Amino acid sequence: MAGAQEFLRQVLPGNRYLSTMMSEVLAKARRDGLRAEFEPLPPIVDADPVAHCRSYLIGEIANTWLTVRDPATGEATEAGFAAMAGDDHVGSPDGLHFGSIRALRQDGSRVYLRFAGEQHDAVLHLEGSEMASRVHAALDFLRRECDPAAATGF
Repeated sequence: MAGAQEFLRQVLPGNRYLSTMMSEVLAKARRDGLRAEFEPLPPIVDADPVAHCRSYLIGEIANTWLTVRDPATGEATEAGFAAMAGDDHVGSPDGLHFGSIRALRQDGSRVYLRFAGEQHDAVLHLEGSEMASRVHAALDFLRRECDPAAATGF
């Protein structure tokens, strides 16, 4: 358990993170017929373990901009995402509880996490597919070990 959390602490900082909240913003734009993107994606600045089954996953959004384009008119608007979010960081100040991961998948250099009660994925953008495979394996191990229902045997 501690080894997997330590691995994430060492390898995640510096990689990029699209939080669930950010994915929700992109999904709303799509529903409204708009195209949206964050640039640059926030770098992960903290992945320290907080407690058993809980680590930080904090991205810095101070320099991240949201651009929204209307494909019908070509008009685009930009806004600093930190001002919109009211914070310079995304991620829970209480840390991520690995047992709250309900779905986990890897596609190339990206790892998608779906948390309990959420409709959209958070996405880790990693250095390459090999590192993504290792991060996926660590997260899957932690997800299974920290699942409160695991003790039932199902």
